[in-house]
Amino acid sequence: MEKNKFQRISLDSFHLKIIAIVAMFINHLGASFQLSHSYPLLFCFTEIIGKITFPVMAFLLVEGFHYTHNVKKYASRLAIFWLISIYPFHWLHYPLKSLITPDELVNNIFFTLLMGLLLICSYSKTTNKIMKIAIVVFFSLATILSDLNVIGPLIIFAFYIIKDKKKKIIIPMITMTSFIMLIYIILYFVYPASIPNIGILLTGFGPLINIPLLLSYNGKRGKNNAYIKWGFYWFYPVHLTLLAILRYLILGW
Repeated sequence: MEKNKFQRISLDSFHLKIIAIVAMFINHLGASFQLSHSYPLLFCFTEIIGKITFPVMAFLLVEGFHYTHNVKKYASRLAIFWLISIYPFHWLHYPLKSLITPDELVNNIFFTLLMGLLLICSYSKTTNKIMKIAIVVFFSLATILSDLNVIGPLIIFAFYIIKDKKKKIIIPMITMTSFIMLIYIILYFVYPASIPNIGILLTGFGPLINIPLLLSYNGKRGKNNAYIKWGFYWFYPVHLTLLAILRYLILGW
C-alpha cells in the first residue's frame, strides 16, 4: 500500500541534533554579523530559527539522562566543552573587547546544559520536598550569567518532570515563549533600542516551532558512532571560532 504523503514525519535523535546545530549556525550567523542593522527581516528570520536550538538540546539531554550508563561522564563532557567554548563564545559575542570581564555573559550553552543535567540528577536522588525546591532554585540561578539564563534549566526540568508525551513538550514550549515575550515586551517599553522593530518582538514565538518538531520524535537514537558523537560536541566551539575569524576577515573586527 502506498504511504500517505501527509503521514507524520518520524525523527530520531540524530535528525534532531542536525536540525539543532543548523538552527544554531543560522542564529549565530545573524548575531555575529549584526544583521539587525542592515537586514532587519533576515535578522528576524535568524532569530526565530535560532530559538529551535536550545529546546531540542534540552529535550535530548533529558533523553540522554534516562538512557546513559554513566551520568558523571556525561556531565564531564559538558563541563569540558563549556571550558573549551568560553573564549570562542566571548570572541564571537564581544569582538571589541580583548579581555573577559565578570559583568559579561561568558557562560555558554554547555554551562546551561550542565546545570540542567546536575539539576535533574540531584533532584532524582532527593526525597525531601524542601531540598527538591532548593535544588531547582539553586541550579536555575546558577545560570543567571549564562546563555538561556534561568529559564534554560527550568525547561530541562520541565522535560524531565512531566511524563505525558504531549504535555511534556507543549507546556515547556508555551512557558518558554511566554517568558521570552514578557522579557521582550518589558525591554520594548523600558529600552526601545534593544527591540528596534516589531519583527524582533515576534521572534519570541520561535520556541513554538519545537512543538511539532519534538512531537515527531520516535524515541530512537539514529545514526551514531564516535565521529558523530564527538562531532556534535566540537561543532559548537569550532563554528563559533570560524564565524569570528570570518567576521574579522570581512569586517575587520
